[in-house]
Amino acid sequence: MGWVPSWLRKPLFIGLPLVLLVTGAVLYFGVDRSDSSGHSVANRAQLKRACAGLLPYEELRGLVPDDVAGEVSQYGTMLQPDQESRSLVNCSLTWPGHGSVRVRAVALISRLPSTVRAEDILPGGDDEGYEAPGVTGRVGEDGRTWVVAECPGGLEGRVREVSGMYVTAVVDLPVPDKGKPAGYLADFRTAVQVANGIAAAQKCGGSPLKMPTRVIDTYEAHVTKDADGGNMRVTGIDVPGLGVKKCRELGKRAGFPGTWTASGDLQDSRLLSVCEATILDREDPMDTDPTPPDGAVVNVSAASWAGPLSESANGAYHRTGDSFAFREGARTKVIPQSEPHELALWAGSECAAGTTYHRVTVRTEPSDLSEYTLSEAERTKFSKSARKLMDSYLADPDGWPGQQRCHDTKILGEVEGWR
Repeated sequence: MGWVPSWLRKPLFIGLPLVLLVTGAVLYFGVDRSDSSGHSVANRAQLKRACAGLLPYEELRGLVPDDVAGEVSQYGTMLQPDQESRSLVNCSLTWPGHGSVRVRAVALISRLPSTVRAEDILPGGDDEGYEAPGVTGRVGEDGRTWVVAECPGGLEGRVREVSGMYVTAVVDLPVPDKGKPAGYLADFRTAVQVANGIAAAQKCGGSPLKMPTRVIDTYEAHVTKDADGGNMRVTGIDVPGLGVKKCRELGKRAGFPGTWTASGDLQDSRLLSVCEATILDREDPMDTDPTPPDGAVVNVSAASWAGPLSESANGAYHRTGDSFAFREGARTKVIPQSEPHELALWAGSECAAGTTYHRVTVRTEPSDLSEYTLSEAERTKFSKSARKLMDSYLADPDGWPGQQRCHDTKILGEVEGWR
């Protein structure tokens, strides 16, 4: 059996195909309760004041419980400008037994606490995830929603130059009727409101984040018609981001043979972009017709991280030995048993949001997964394929680097996926 990409090894879900695209504007959550009883008046006033007044009061006021008094825990330099704190705001407003709103905003000085590796952002992963178009951020399996906002003018009170902030939000209140997607939309909108409020108060420049009106489920599902699970043949597959414009020419534009299908993240972000493409059959990679020849490029990816996310992404890969600087200059030809036949190439550019890293990968299909030693010609071909992919990715007028006016690009180095 040939190698099967990890994004194609998914559990089968029995039943009807899942509807993964969830849309809907939620501009006001809930129905107003009477102000004449209980704690509602005090709780709403508390909501308006808490967290430096950054919470989306008009959207959340109808969800505030009447049954119990709220409790606030908060600190950060937005609340006490002269105090020592890494947080701009770290705030929780809790109604014991009835829910809470929790937000945190920190200057993005080093790495992002949440992963920004391409393989973790790409739609179709093993874990549940949601994105809000127009917002750099996502919510993963842990249920924590995060966004990143640019601050090109810098944030006050920081020794180091800071060009961005990281904001998390969890709205644990009964958003009515819409289920999990509407709850995550409330999280995203709260995080965006907090980020925009901080940026305005600190006059750190840049455009306000757009207030999201929908979330998109990024989980890829394989389905079968047989309700009892006896028929294990995949009869359908939902691939979020399939055919997205910025990724459409990946693989094909590089001149690799075969029929390519591409997908990508749906954040529509200035700060990050992830694409992948394959010539394998997405429903059954062993049923690809025609069968790719041994050693053919069968899967490629391309990712970019700009501005405050650039070093965060490089650091995330460096910790796993996959950064261009980790084994600088090292070059091997022996591929151990069961290791991927994959090569990554990194490059650096200046783009609309600042310093940017790009990473492309090419993966070939071996006849088996035994230990294999590449010939000098095969190893050289790997390098040439990766460079051809990088050049085509950067030159595509519809691709993310073209959209973000990237220039002054330098090739930084290769990373062998089999090491």
